[in-house]
Amino acid sequence: MRSVVLCATLAAAFLPSGVGAQSLSLTEADVLARLSPDSPRVRAIRAGTDIARAEVLSVSRWPNPRVTIDRESVAGVTEYLTMVAQPLPISGRRRLEVQAASALVDASTTRADDVLRRARADLRLAYAHLVAAQARELTLTAARDRLRELTAIIATRERAGDAAGFDRLRAERDVSDLDADLSSAATDRARAQAAIAGFFADATDPARIVAAPAPTAGVADMPAIDALVVRALAVRGELLALEKEAAAAKFSASAAERRRIPELEVLAGTKSSTGGGGDIGSVVTVQASIPLFDRGKPERALADARAKQTEAQADAFRALLRSEITALRAEVVGRRTAAARYRDAAVGGAAEIERVARVSYDAGERGILELLDAYRTGSAARTRQAALDLAARQAEIELEFASGWEIR
Repeated sequence: MRSVVLCATLAAAFLPSGVGAQSLSLTEADVLARLSPDSPRVRAIRAGTDIARAEVLSVSRWPNPRVTIDRESVAGVTEYLTMVAQPLPISGRRRLEVQAASALVDASTTRADDVLRRARADLRLAYAHLVAAQARELTLTAARDRLRELTAIIATRERAGDAAGFDRLRAERDVSDLDADLSSAATDRARAQAAIAGFFADATDPARIVAAPAPTAGVADMPAIDALVVRALAVRGELLALEKEAAAAKFSASAAERRRIPELEVLAGTKSSTGGGGDIGSVVTVQASIPLFDRGKPERALADARAKQTEAQADAFRALLRSEITALRAEVVGRRTAAARYRDAAVGGAAEIERVARVSYDAGERGILELLDAYRTGSAARTRQAALDLAARQAEIELEFASGWEIR
């Protein structure tokens, strides 16, 4: 990433003062800090957890009492019965259902944490695209300006009879090509700026966002695959959520077993009669539902099926996790190596090739085509280096998300 950082630094130096005053220069840490709890994406991610918490309130509530007023009149005697009935959940099913709902809340929370980590990774990817787009745009701008200067010199020589018109026309053609490439680079930059602004809570003009120059840091050594897998198993929210959902299914299965235990309902009240002096007495009744037909078999079958499903998903996740981490780690190593090798082999000698070609052209030893080819080769090497650095950064971010390992 050294060349990308250097290009970003040069971009900041060559920007007009008016643009610099209006731009919003952000580092990657600044961008991540703006992904606040007030961000629409974060609020949308956390909303599912609130729904799960509401389900806990639903299953933990006690049943409401029922009031019954009965009037009976026979042969001039009128009787009134006023009773209050209260179901008593004594089987323990309610407690198990609350535990199942609470486990689902934990599952929703850990899954939301994983989705939030994915959003942070996507934001970092967008920032990496912005860094690469800025580097590409700066490289192409410098190459175009240099060719424009060369075209002006050739035009002056042409008027003096020291250069052919073909040289000027050929240089102008390359300037047009660079203008087209610059337009494409500007579009890529605008797309990355818009992607970053979409994560912010406040309404930020995407065109103001600029990737700030970052200090050059050494390449972090990566842990072994086994260490990365152990880390992933401990922090990956999706796996933790599956484990919590399996626990919730077991609680639900136990609650279904408790349906075989009768639930009591106690009725208490008074009875009054106009016969015999209008005496008032008490009424106490205990009722119980007999689980003769409904013994909770459908609920138990559903809970067992959910437990098996989540356990199978967790096993599949663990099996795929090692393969994913292994592939991503190899990709990071390969892309880092390719970027470093290309930087040493191609980018390092591009400036010297351009200098030699310019001296040879001025001395009349080489033609305009050789000079333009040298300029084109140097520009292509620098833009390709930005693409290689971007590819390495993308692989690092994906490995960090998959393993939970913080790449410094």
